[in-house]
Amino acid sequence: MTGQGRSYCPAQPRVAVMKSIIFVSMIAALLPWQVVTAQTQPASSAASDPGKAIFSGRCGKCHDADASKKLPDGTTLLARLAKNKDPETRLATRLKNQQERHQVFLYLQPLIEPERLSGTRQGSVASGPK
Repeated sequence: MTGQGRSYCPAQPRVAVMKSIIFVSMIAALLPWQVVTAQTQPASSAASDPGKAIFSGRCGKCHDADASKKLPDGTTLLARLAKNKDPETRLATRLKNQQERHQVFLYLQPLIEPERLSGTRQGSVASGPK
């Protein structure tokens, strides 16, 4: 005991050190997870965002933002592009800037593929035995 009526506990500094070590360990464990999340999340959406913005701004009025609006002849832009062997070149009829055209193609490509597959299935059913 000390002369002022307070007792000294030698475990107090060790507890504080242990709490600090645990806190720093938890922070260190979480940092790599946050860095990985920050690196992968923008990469997956960054490829389609510029193309979507260009498409929505220039083409969305007639074709909707996802290119699924029926046109006067009953088709959609997606159906037209799905039938084309080189849809990116087909986009050149309206989008003259090559970089913008490529960005729009990157945005539309995942939308075109299901349309292409459904057209293939319908074609195989239609050409089957009568």
